[in-house]
Amino acid sequence: MTAGNSLLNTVHQLMLEEFSTVPFHNLFYLGISAPDLLVNPLSSGGTCSDKVLAFRDRLKTQSIAARLHSAFINGVNCHRVLVLDLAGERYFADVGNAWPSVRLFPAAGDAVYSAYGIEFSSRRRGEWLEIYQRKEGRQSLSLRIPLTLSDEHLVLQKIKHRFDGATEYPFMDGIRFAQVLGDAFVFLKKDRLRIYQPHNEVVTIALPEWGDQVAALETYFGVTLADPACALSVRYTRARSGRFI
Repeated sequence: MTAGNSLLNTVHQLMLEEFSTVPFHNLFYLGISAPDLLVNPLSSGGTCSDKVLAFRDRLKTQSIAARLHSAFINGVNCHRVLVLDLAGERYFADVGNAWPSVRLFPAAGDAVYSAYGIEFSSRRRGEWLEIYQRKEGRQSLSLRIPLTLSDEHLVLQKIKHRFDGATEYPFMDGIRFAQVLGDAFVFLKKDRLRIYQPHNEVVTIALPEWGDQVAALETYFGVTLADPACALSVRYTRARSGRFI
């Protein structure tokens, strides 16, 4: 095994550990995870910005350098990724994704891999790297990464002001909580909870009521809202303000 391959394997292992231990969630954004609303306050996780910053620090402890970069979802510059230059090759790490993107995408060419029954692929399109997902037999464009790197200072400024109302995010329409749990990937998205596993059909559980979603947080992820009624009040306050529908 070459030194380059060994380093790639190390990063991939760290990425898998990241998705297993650090959840993607928008509880902070929705305003329902203040310490007085949680029996067990979350000490880590969040949306893409929170996760890429934390993972950049984690890589630094392994003497692996990474820099911040921005990507586009549905044509909107709203997503953050990391850029790694390893053994003379450039890669992108999408550790801030809600989906289990557990391997690096090379900037120079196409790539494909599967994780938890989901296929991830990348395609070079001119000055862009397009990332696709195939789930339950359907493929969709997940994000587009510019190959021209963003100024890190500007990325940090966007992160600092990310919730000022100027940017629309894909997670604005309801609760999100996602994590790799054992051999499964579990994703609570709005009123549905889905469990993805290799070689198995996706399990979908309907959660039509807010109380069902609160219960799923505890049952599947161990997150307990101390006062679900108060959280529900926050939810509808957000709805009236247009930030949470």
